[in-house]
Amino acid sequence: MTYPKISVIVPVYNLEKYIEATVDSIINQTYNNIEIILVDDGSTDSSPQICDRLEKLYPSVRTIHQENLGVSAARNTGMKAASGEFIGFCDGDDIIDKDMYEFLYNQIVENNSDISLCEVRLVMPDGNIRNIATGEHKVWNSPPEFLIDFFSGEVKMSVDTKLFKRKICENIEFPVNYKTNEDKYFCFLAALNADRISSKDDAKYSYYRRQGSSSITEFSEKYFDCIYLADKMIETVNRLYPELKDHAECNKLATVLRIYKLMYTRGGLGKFKKEEKAMIDYTKSFDKKTAKKLLSKKNYIRYKALCTSKRLFLFMTKFFDKY
Repeated sequence: MTYPKISVIVPVYNLEKYIEATVDSIINQTYNNIEIILVDDGSTDSSPQICDRLEKLYPSVRTIHQENLGVSAARNTGMKAASGEFIGFCDGDDIIDKDMYEFLYNQIVENNSDISLCEVRLVMPDGNIRNIATGEHKVWNSPPEFLIDFFSGEVKMSVDTKLFKRKICENIEFPVNYKTNEDKYFCFLAALNADRISSKDDAKYSYYRRQGSSSITEFSEKYFDCIYLADKMIETVNRLYPELKDHAECNKLATVLRIYKLMYTRGGLGKFKKEEKAMIDYTKSFDKKTAKKLLSKKNYIRYKALCTSKRLFLFMTKFFDKY
C-alpha cells in the first residue's frame, strides 16, 4: 500500500556530528512515502557537504542551501519546497522512533483530524532519559476547544512531535524576527486553521539536551521573544475568539513566570533591569481570581510567590522548582 507523501523538514546549522543519525532515523521509518528536505542555513562546518552527500545517497533526500537566516526562515524555506500532502518537522540533532510518522498518520486517519500529536522524551546531557508520556488519547473538535488546553500548557509547543495536513499550513509561516517560542506560535496559527486535532500521548521523539545547546545556555534578551509572541496571540484571540481572552492572558502570565525563572537560573537577573521590573509589575497587577481559576497548580504557586516577594520566588526556584 502506498501512503500519501509526508514532507519532513529538517533545518541544519552546524550539525556535522548529528545530522546523519537524524536522517537515518527518518529514512528508516515504517511509513513508506517520505521526502526529507534538509535546509542548510548557512552552516560553517561540514554540514553542507554532508547534506549534499546524503542527497546523492538517498533518492528521498533533497538539500537546499541558504544564507544564515535562522531556524524559522529555514523551516519556511522547507515548507515552500515541500510536495507532500502532510508536513512534519525534525531538528537536525534529534532522533525519531521508526514508527513515529506511521503513528501520527494513523491518528489523522482514525480521528479525521488535521493535526496529530505525540509526546517527546528528553535525553539529558548525562544520558538520563525523562519520559512523561501518559498514553492518554484526546481529540479536540474546534480551535477554541484546543486553545483552552494549549494556553494552559497541557499541549506541548514543539512542532517536531506533530504532523500537519499541508492545507492548514499553506498561508502561515514561522515568525522570522523571533528567536524563541517560534514553534508555539506556529502551532497556534495552525490550530486556528484546523477543524479537528488529535493526540496520543506516547513518546516517539527523542530530544537531546546537549551541553552548550540553545535550550541550556546563558540567559539573553532573545527569551523576551516568548512574551512578545504571547502578546501577539492575545491580539489574535481578542479578534477571533474573545471568549478566550482570559486563557490567552494566563498564557502570557505563565510565560512571564517561566522567563523570570530562566533569568534567575541562567544568570540574567541584574542584566535586564527594565524588563525585570516590567515582569514583576505585570505579575502583581494580574487579576487574582483569573490567575487562581486558570493557571496550573505549579504556575499559581509561582505567581503567588512572586506577588509576595522576589526573594521568596528565588528561594522556591532554588530549592523546590529547579526544572
